[in-house]
Amino acid sequence: MTDEMRKRVDASDEVSFEKVLRAAIHRSGLGLERIRHRLAQRGCQVSVATLSHWQSGRRRPERPESLAALPLLEQVLALPDGALTSLVGRPRPRGLSRKGQRRLPAETVWSSEPRMPVLLRSVDFEDEYLVRLSQHNLVRIGPEGGERTVRVRLVLRATRSGVSRISVACVLDGPHHLSPLIRPLRHCSVDNTRYLPDPGYLVASVVFDRELARGESLMVEYEVLTPTPRQRTTLWENKLRFPVHEYYSEICFDPRAVPARCAWKVTDDKNVTRGGELSLDPSHCVHLAVSDASPGRYRISWQW
Repeated sequence: MTDEMRKRVDASDEVSFEKVLRAAIHRSGLGLERIRHRLAQRGCQVSVATLSHWQSGRRRPERPESLAALPLLEQVLALPDGALTSLVGRPRPRGLSRKGQRRLPAETVWSSEPRMPVLLRSVDFEDEYLVRLSQHNLVRIGPEGGERTVRVRLVLRATRSGVSRISVACVLDGPHHLSPLIRPLRHCSVDNTRYLPDPGYLVASVVFDRELARGESLMVEYEVLTPTPRQRTTLWENKLRFPVHEYYSEICFDPRAVPARCAWKVTDDKNVTRGGELSLDPSHCVHLAVSDASPGRYRISWQW
């Protein structure tokens, strides 16, 4: 590291990856978009959001493709060989986040939708710094038998200061030229929406109405409005990467489209599956409630 760069590194004795990267970016005079472009010219695809996370310390390069990008990043920033690669520690165990929460990698949770983890990495999110105190999902099935809306209410607590967003991912039953609409309802807005019409994948950032201090809690509520369904649906599945203290999902059917039979199935982070039958209540709804829900897949299915 040059003397000029040392002056840019924060005053503490610790020389960290993010501090050296931040100082090198400042010295280069390049914006993140320009850095992204120069990496792309060298055949390396790294998003602006990822570069921002790296320099802020929110995330470190861990995946093989990220580690392979570091020598090229050193070239772009005119750094000596190894100036960044030597500062990247061993990858964190994939079962734990920085704050010790159990978690599942996106590639495991979305194993049947392999393009989704890549799409998720294109949006800003700070999921691992949020404890999910509760999650309530309300799904409405229309008279044609297709999903109409999903209303989600989350109660979250920050494990560090400055957290301001959480990621959202939706999968339609099939390809659709129209994207679902995410409508913020309480204490949030929507940013960085990405949609792939061919598989029907949508991701976005739900941005809080304020940054949270460490230990502070917040309730956010939003609704996903799906395009006009092209066919009857037979299941709704919620994929959890992180544990939820109180998890509750409710599926409400239109009186003109009531299923003959309903069931639930949960596959947790140890790949243990359990399930059973669900009974419709007088208002044509079924419910699934789980305390201390582990990361995994939570499914409610039905037969017409």
